[in-house]
Amino acid sequence: MTSKKLDLPIEVDQINTYLSDLRNHSPYDDEINDLIDYILQNGGKRIRPLICLLSFEMISNEERNDSSLAAACSLEVIHNASLLIDDIFDKDVYRRQQKSFYLKYSTFAALSLSYSLSSLALSLASRTQVIEIVDELIKAIHTLSTSLFLEQKFRSGKKKMSKDEAMQLIDRKTSSLFEAASVIGLLLGNSSKEDRDAMKNYGKLFGRAFQLRDDYFSLTSKQNELGKSGVWTDISNRIQTYIVLEAMDLVNPEETEILYDYYINKIDYSTDKIKAILVESGALEVVKKQITNYTDEANEILTMFPICPSREKLIEITNLLKV
Repeated sequence: MTSKKLDLPIEVDQINTYLSDLRNHSPYDDEINDLIDYILQNGGKRIRPLICLLSFEMISNEERNDSSLAAACSLEVIHNASLLIDDIFDKDVYRRQQKSFYLKYSTFAALSLSYSLSSLALSLASRTQVIEIVDELIKAIHTLSTSLFLEQKFRSGKKKMSKDEAMQLIDRKTSSLFEAASVIGLLLGNSSKEDRDAMKNYGKLFGRAFQLRDDYFSLTSKQNELGKSGVWTDISNRIQTYIVLEAMDLVNPEETEILYDYYINKIDYSTDKIKAILVESGALEVVKKQITNYTDEANEILTMFPICPSREKLIEITNLLKV
């Protein structure tokens, strides 16, 4: 999360400690475990495992334990596995202020390690001995994988994406793990189907706000503030983000033609020119309002649950998404 800081040091430290100890439970040899350690200890805000743990505590009124930490960390492991693939797919040069893994070690190593991380995540989920949790994680992995197919389909087409298609992609690529985190947290406790459905919707709304916020700061932040290639690869790869689609509807006819030629007809313009059109289009203000609406809707869902410290922390995390 850019600009605003998450202040939950105890919870994050517990997650980091659990992740640092994974090699003691890993079936892999030292070389693979060293690479897994490199990936998992190379930063990260730990938002997904935090949502899982806090959701568990909110519904159960119990303290976190080994089972809840294992489930929460399975989500962080899968998240990192997906980032290895995303960086290859998006040709990103940097991740968390470091050279992307596939550039540092090779594409083959990145693909191989993504498989290893995926199996490790499922192993962690199975420690809970709750089959529904394993099923939920499997569904999230499947949704993440289909998002790549969907994104490639949209990219290779010679047409403008619809906003509904762009949101469908956000739901699969970003919201899916936040949905899983919210639902798995409740599956760890004594929850009803109605509670789980509500928190699944919370995760979807959180994910939409999270991705739109990420796209917003990709256009408004300096490169060295992002820790990744950000807007430059989004533009150079001609990715039709939700902001791009809003901009196409807002700019004057001449600029609409430029954006359409660049993103659809693959006619070259400088990334600076495209960025300037997007920033000045008014699309950022539209998306800023959408982020606020999604976060407010997500927090409204949380008010359905009893007041407790964990619920208030979830509200705090959600409010951090507002721009």
